Amino acid sequence: MIQKITRIWRYCFAFEPIQHAWWETFLIRAGIAYAVWHSCKDPRSETAQPVPHGLTAWGVDFTWLSNNQTMTWLVPTLAICLWVYVLLPIIGEALKKAAWVIDLATAVILLFPLWISLGNGTLINSQGAMNHTTQIVTTALLGQWLALAWSCYRRDPAKLPRGYNSQQLAADWTRQLMMATYVVSATTKLIQSHGNWLADTPYFGLQIAKSTGQAFYEWLSPPDNAAWLSQFFIDHPHLAQVMLGVGLPLELFAFLALYNRRSALFFGITLFIFHSTITEVMNLNFFYHKLLLITLLVNPSWWLVMAARKLVSAK
Repeated sequence: MIQKITRIWRYCFAFEPIQHAWWETFLIRAGIAYAVWHSCKDPRSETAQPVPHGLTAWGVDFTWLSNNQTMTWLVPTLAICLWVYVLLPIIGEALKKAAWVIDLATAVILLFPLWISLGNGTLINSQGAMNHTTQIVTTALLGQWLALAWSCYRRDPAKLPRGYNSQQLAADWTRQLMMATYVVSATTKLIQSHGNWLADTPYFGLQIAKSTGQAFYEWLSPPDNAAWLSQFFIDHPHLAQVMLGVGLPLELFAFLALYNRRSALFFGITLFIFHSTITEVMNLNFFYHKLLLITLLVNPSWWLVMAARKLVSAK
């Protein structure tokens, strides 16, 4: 019995660098590319930067992202860059001796989508109302670019950590940056609330009323859940602490998702449920977060392949 418990413990909690097969890294790049394309393919409606934020505060102008004429050449160029980013590393997988050259070319190609994604999010946040809708997309692109640039600098795959190749390193660094955003979010909540985040959760009903009202005036989406749900949290403070407080430790300890595939699966699914709940409750769209959680943490394709292999071996 003790040996069985020990095996289960080791299986769940043993540190295991996640080394993806080539087809996994292909699917990861495809997921990231889709997120970039979905978030950047349409002209922005914002034509000014009334409240400069980030690079716009340093005088960088991103209003050209709302220019229809500019977008006529920018969108096809973006599509080409994303296709090259997704497909080019497959050649590098076949030509291992020239892999660093492929990494260099991919890193250079990736600069254009990275700049567009960064400009897109910065322009949105320069309107006076902050949000992090596309932040996770830019973060994922940055993780990919940094890892590829580092791999080019090292040149020798044997010098990469944990026996990774460049694409495995890119997936690992992207996960690290993604999980860091969750830890920062939880830490910021604790700092800004002076440690009273759980105590203040009953007042979350006011935020629900605010966000659903905002959704109504922006998208004409009826805030049907606002009245009863807001009052419910105020009337049942302890229940609100249980229902809403679970998100804080989930974000605060999100870095544990990096430990092995099992922990990545657990945090990927729970964070997906967490975002889906917020979407239903507050009408806040976390499409890109959920997409990248499925792509980089849950990774359902790998689990399906492993299950299929076990079934075949059992026969």
